[in-house]
Amino acid sequence: MLNLYLLTNFNTLQWPYLWPRPGLFIVIGLFAVCMWFPEYFSGKWAFRVVGAVAFFIGECYVIHSIDVLLKSFSFIAFIHAIGVSGTFGVMTLCYLNQLNPKDRSQPPPLPEELPYVAAVIPTYGEPVEILRETALSLKQMDYPADRLHVFISDDGHRAEVEQMAAAIGVGYNKGAKKDAKAGNLNSALKYIDEVFPNATLILTQDADEVIDRTFLQKILGYFNDPKIAFVQTPKDAVAPPGDPFGVRDRVFYDRIQPGRNGGGAAFACGSGVVWRIEAIKSIGGFVVWNIVEDLTTSYFLHSAGWRSEYHNEILSIGLAPDDIPGLLKQRGTWAADTWRLFIFNNPLTRAGLTFRQRMQYTELGLFYVTSTFFIPLLMLVPLLSLLTGQFLPIEGIALFPWLGISLLFYVTLSGGDPEFLKLMWQYWIGHFATYFKAFSIAIKSRHKKPSYKVTSKVRQNGFYATMVWPQFLYLLLGIFAVGRGLFGMPEIALVTRLTNVGVLLFFMLMVSGICRAALYGVTLPHEKVVLYLKTIFNPLAPPQQPSPAAGD
Repeated sequence: MLNLYLLTNFNTLQWPYLWPRPGLFIVIGLFAVCMWFPEYFSGKWAFRVVGAVAFFIGECYVIHSIDVLLKSFSFIAFIHAIGVSGTFGVMTLCYLNQLNPKDRSQPPPLPEELPYVAAVIPTYGEPVEILRETALSLKQMDYPADRLHVFISDDGHRAEVEQMAAAIGVGYNKGAKKDAKAGNLNSALKYIDEVFPNATLILTQDADEVIDRTFLQKILGYFNDPKIAFVQTPKDAVAPPGDPFGVRDRVFYDRIQPGRNGGGAAFACGSGVVWRIEAIKSIGGFVVWNIVEDLTTSYFLHSAGWRSEYHNEILSIGLAPDDIPGLLKQRGTWAADTWRLFIFNNPLTRAGLTFRQRMQYTELGLFYVTSTFFIPLLMLVPLLSLLTGQFLPIEGIALFPWLGISLLFYVTLSGGDPEFLKLMWQYWIGHFATYFKAFSIAIKSRHKKPSYKVTSKVRQNGFYATMVWPQFLYLLLGIFAVGRGLFGMPEIALVTRLTNVGVLLFFMLMVSGICRAALYGVTLPHEKVVLYLKTIFNPLAPPQQPSPAAGD
């Protein structure tokens, strides 16, 4: 109400030095502080302060956008108002959800009596030599051998995997060959009942991820609370230098998940997670309704009143997609799963969730709504303006504070790391076509879930620009529009053209990330990856810092 009053009675068109001009000076001041004292923009209080300013300035810009739409209606003004309102709403929800993060990295005391733990590696077609390193890392964990049973659950029923398991002394279970990974894990639960019935906890580890030997020592103390259903840890990935595929997801693991944990909604990510078997069985096993099991099983457990914890310490590192087919398959699967939950089992109506859990899961769904619909609308605004010559009568004094404070907001959200911020935006903006395809798949799959394919762990060489043709088309049109804005349309004010060119170049930079990845031709040699996995958490190997560039 205050913002609306200021904009109505003290707008810069009437009172040039009053609202919203101060917003520009506020943002300039925050930028100066950020440049001089970057360490102060990595904590939760910096996020809280910047977020509060972003909320007020963003509200001002939303009102201004709607005012422009009503007074100067056009198609461009319409899509601009929808895009701005949508992104501002999701940004506000993100701010509220991240106000009280729960960032735990100190392990709680272990139980007086150590529990029996079954550690399972679900697999389907992963290379045997990589699978072997994962199994060995689990077997070498610092935990009493009589209370730990490591086994491989193989949906492929491969003789070479069974032989390898016998050779290194781990168990072997023939998986279910149905319901993808969830079906495999449910068959693993039956195997545990038969072979290791004393187990009360199950550790699930992806077939291509090695684990720190202290993992169980640092995680099991959380299960002193009988209502804890699972504990998730962050992961890191062996990525080519510069992480061109954006697979390390540091902003998610280091910043977003602690915020979700503060709201009681940190969800499992499929690997590096320990589950309470009693909790899993209480909801009928790992949930097979969705394409993959981790998010949906977490969702059902939270709905049933169970709680979760997030231990923010990297204790497992593995492989990730390093080609476009694998990347699009992985991100598309995650998106389709979330879309199906959001459309058919919405957190706002799901029984059993707390208010904060509803907000956290709603934000997760709105992330994909934003990337699929709101952001593409904003991407079209400068492109259409420069191509058609029809520009919005937006006041620069309202636009520039909004652009600046949005940047600062995400700088603080990413912990002040510009590289992580760039990768996050490229993941958020550059995958718009991937997420739209996932939406189209999800909307048609209410009664039958889409098919699932395992993400390949071996790079597929090839030319993949055709798989991301919408992004390349946007870049080509953008190049033409930028040239037109710089060297054509002399009748349009230079500042108007430069503003639209600048915004368009930003979107082009974000989209270019996935386009560069489509042309990326260098990867870590397969043998070098296996060697790296051998040495990451091996106490006998020379010490080294786990890093995506370590295999370079």
